[in-house]
Order: sequence, then C-alpha cells, then structure tokens
Amino acid sequence: MLFSDIIGQHAVKERLVRTVHEQRISHAQLFAGPSGAGVLPLAVAYAQYITCENRSDKDSCGVCPACVKFAKLVHPDVHFTYPVATVRDVKKPTSIDFVQTWRECFIANPYLDLNEWYQALGIENKQGFMSVEESADILKRLSLKTFESEYKFVIIWLAEKMRADAANKLLKMIEEPPQKTLFLLISENPDQLLQTIRSRTQLVRINRIDDKEMVEAVAQRHDLAWNKANALVHLADSNYSQVLHLLGNSEENSIMVQDFLEWMRLCFQLKMDDLLVWIEDMAKTGREHQKNFLHYGTQMVRECVIHNFADVGMMKLSKDEQAEVGRFAAYITQNNIYRFVEEFNKAYFHIERNGNPKIILMDLSIRLNRLLHSR
Repeated sequence: MLFSDIIGQHAVKERLVRTVHEQRISHAQLFAGPSGAGVLPLAVAYAQYITCENRSDKDSCGVCPACVKFAKLVHPDVHFTYPVATVRDVKKPTSIDFVQTWRECFIANPYLDLNEWYQALGIENKQGFMSVEESADILKRLSLKTFESEYKFVIIWLAEKMRADAANKLLKMIEEPPQKTLFLLISENPDQLLQTIRSRTQLVRINRIDDKEMVEAVAQRHDLAWNKANALVHLADSNYSQVLHLLGNSEENSIMVQDFLEWMRLCFQLKMDDLLVWIEDMAKTGREHQKNFLHYGTQMVRECVIHNFADVGMMKLSKDEQAEVGRFAAYITQNNIYRFVEEFNKAYFHIERNGNPKIILMDLSIRLNRLLHSR
C-alpha cells in the first residue's frame, strides 16, 4: 500500500514519514479515526514505508521485494489481527484461520468496513472478537526472529474488538515489546479500548477525508462527472467505504429508504401482525445489518430535521427519496427529535451487545409509536 494510493490525509502522511526520517518510530501507536477515512490503509502504508528498501522522501518505491510482498499481504514479518468468530470448522478461531479471506478482502478494498468483513466470513449473525487464544498466537509469533525486515509488525484492525482477557494478555508486550517490534492498533471507537491499552500507545488521530479531495478522487478513480461524484460523496458523508457501497448498490439503497418508511408506517399504525412479520425478517438479516439500519434511522431523523427547518439542498438523499421522506418529516418536530435519536441509539447499543433483536425491535417499535403520536 503506497501513501499515494490513499485519498487525502496529507498532514497525517507527512507526520508518519517524518517519524521514519527522524528515527522517532514509536513502538506502539493507535491509529484512530472514522470508518471510510483510510485508517487501515494508512497503517499498512506506514509499515510498508518503514520496510521499503528504496523509499523516497515521501513514499515507498512499490517495486522492491518488500513492497511486492506488502502488495499481496504476504510479508513474513507483518502479522495482522482482526475480529473473527466461530464457524463450522473452527471452534477456537484466530486470525490465521482466515488469513486468505483477509488478504482477498483487503486487496479488493483497503477501505473495507466491519459489515463487509463479516459478510466475507459469513458471520453476519455473530459478533466478531479477538480472544485470548489470539493474544497467545501473537505472543508466539513475536517470539520468533525477523525473517527479512528490520522490524516485526503487529497490525490490529478494530482493536476495540479485543476481549478484556485478550487485551490484558497483550498489555505487557505492548508496554515493553521485543526490540524492533511495532504494534499498530487501528480503532474506529478508541473509547471502547481498555484505558490501560490506550495509555500505552501514541495516538495518531485521523479525521474524515476532506470533501473536495474525496470528490476529485471519486471522479478520477471511477470515471465520473464531477457533479455525479459530488452527489455520491454528499450522500456518503465523505465515507469512502459508503461511496463504494453506493456505487455498487444503488438499488439496495433505494430499498433501504422504502424499508425504513414502511417500518415507520407500521409503527404509527401499530398493526401487530404486520409488524411482527417485519421484525422477523429484520431479525434474520444479521447484527451488523441491524446496527446499520438503526444508524440509518438516526440519519433519517437528521434528514427530516433539515427538511423541516433548513435548506433541503443539504439533505443527503436523492430527489425521489426527498419526496418520500418529506411525508414522514411531518412527524418529526422540535418536541420529539432528541427522543427519536435517543431511542435509535439505545436500540443500537443493545443490539451491539448481543441482545435479542426481536425483543429490542418490538420494544423500539412501540416506543416509536408513542413518539409519532406525540408531535
């Protein structure tokens, strides 16, 4: 992964390059930023730049043996860790059990998000995690000498998915790693990491991608007119993962709007038989989809607020979708805005913690019924 392949983030790139030239490479760094901002690609590009045999002042060469191996994610001194879950043939999963799937996913889309990863693993109905067995495997691999590079790397994607026992097992190693060993932790929600882990890492804060740079990159990479690229970036809220999703799933996005509005109609009317059918179907889709749908609910409330109180040009919806949402927006008022967001967030929290989706969605539907009737 070259720095030049990553959209925007110039200040972060310059900072990372400078640490290499000034030989101030911290042994444990926490790359923290939102999904779709390029946090994982930046960490990989940084490791490649450190390892590159012919790096320039700003980037890796891309052609030396180390860079070629990085491009295929097969460098023997780079160890990746990521959330996994039990599957039919793997009862105590570790990252090494799914390494080929990981390589394929990252090479296809370095900006991959958690939902995309879970779909590739076929575990949409489960919560991925990093277990104490994962930590033991990391310690075992770090006990070996480097094969080719000056450094050994452990790149932990979504480190907040580490269970407490797994994080505690790594704590001493992160604090005092073997010589020439670098931990690069990647997190979208660093507040969910153990404080003892956060306190032992150097923070690399990564912000969302600048809108203008995102539009230019999307137009160039996908051969789109500027106005089309600008509309996509606006809809995706400068999340490149979401841009790719929108490009490949325009019909699915339209269905999402219709599905949400159908749910709101069922909540308003409280037709229990029809509502139960809807909830049964949603419960089958997997936790990540359910979380995304609830997050989408908060976004729809935002769109309704803009429709009611601001310039509709700020809405992150197509013209047809704006007309559909406009009818629902009448039920979102100053009196219930915050309650809507609170209820969606609360349900998201419970789904994330493996609550029963049928119970959570039914409870939420009844609460939304009261809000829709309390304008």
